[in-house]
Amino acid sequence: MYCMEDTKVARTIELNDGARMPVLGLGTWKSSHLPRTSVQGAVETAIAAGYRHIDTAYSYGNEVEIGKALRSKMQQGIIRREDMFIVSKLWCTHHGPEDIPACLNKSLNDLQLDYLDLYLVHFPVGLKKMGDELFPKKNGKMLTSDIDYVDVWKGMEALHASGKVKSIGVSNFNILQLERLLALCTVPPAVNQVELHPYLTQTELIEFCKSKNIALTAYSPFGSPARPPELFRGDTDPHKLLEDPVVTEIARKHRHSPAQVLLRYHVQQGIVVIPKSDKPHHILENTKIFDFSLTEEDMRALRGLDRGWKACLLDDIKSHPYYPFV
Repeated sequence: MYCMEDTKVARTIELNDGARMPVLGLGTWKSSHLPRTSVQGAVETAIAAGYRHIDTAYSYGNEVEIGKALRSKMQQGIIRREDMFIVSKLWCTHHGPEDIPACLNKSLNDLQLDYLDLYLVHFPVGLKKMGDELFPKKNGKMLTSDIDYVDVWKGMEALHASGKVKSIGVSNFNILQLERLLALCTVPPAVNQVELHPYLTQTELIEFCKSKNIALTAYSPFGSPARPPELFRGDTDPHKLLEDPVVTEIARKHRHSPAQVLLRYHVQQGIVVIPKSDKPHHILENTKIFDFSLTEEDMRALRGLDRGWKACLLDDIKSHPYYPFV
C-alpha cells in the first residue's frame, strides 16, 4: 500500500540529455471543426495556474496565439523565458532537408521565441509538399512521400546542433521504428509523444522506452472526447473514458475528479501528460494531481481497462510502410 509520502511525484523528469521537463503540460491541439475559442486565453490562464510546459505544433495553426500569450505573461513579469518548457513539432509535409529548418523557423517566428525546449518529429510518415496544405490530396487520396524518418532525424540533429532546439524527440513512433532510429542516430530521441490512457495502455512501448531512457508524453489522456462526433469510431472509441465506472469509482474513493485520476495515472508512472482544455476551471483542476496517490490496486484496475482503443489513427495513410499503428 502507498503511504502519504508516496503522493510525492516529481514535478519534472530528467531527459536523457540532462534537460528537465515538467510532467504536466497544456495540450493545445484543437480540431479545426470546432469553433476557435481563444488559445491565447487558455495559455494565459494555464500560466497563471502554474503550468510551465506548453505543447503545440506547426500543424495546429495556433502558434501565433500562443506566442502572444507567452509575450504577455513575460511582459507582466509572471514568467521568464527560461521558466517555460515549450514544445512544437515538425509537420509531415516538411520532411525534406530544406523544409525541416523552414518549419522550425516558422514556429519560432510565430511563437516569438529564439529557441524551443523540445522539437518533435510529429509522425513517421511524410506527406508531399503542396503549398501550405497540411493534408495534400489528389482525387481524395492522401499524397505521401517516401522520405525515410531516419533522414528526417539527421535534419533534427542539425537543428539540435544549431542551438535553436534544446532537445529533440519523436511522436507516434512504434517500437520497431525507435529501434531502427536508435541504431542509426547520433543523438537519441529524448521523448516519444504518443496516445496513452487506460483504454490504450501500450505496456510494451512504455517498457521499451523506459529501457532505452526515452521519456514518454501521453496525449489524449481522456480519450479525446472533444473530437467532432464524425471522427468517433463507433463501439471501439475511447471518448467515453471519463465516464467509465472503474474510473468514476476510483475518483469517488479519492474525492477527486475522473480527469484528475486519469492524469495521476500517468504522472505516477513517470509519464509526462498534456491534457487540453480551454475552460479555466478545468485548466486549474488538472493541476491538482500532486496531492493524492493511486494505490497499486487502483493502477491495476485502470490498466485492466486496456482495449487497444485509439482516438488518433490517420487511417488514410495506413498502407504506407512507415505507418506506425500496425
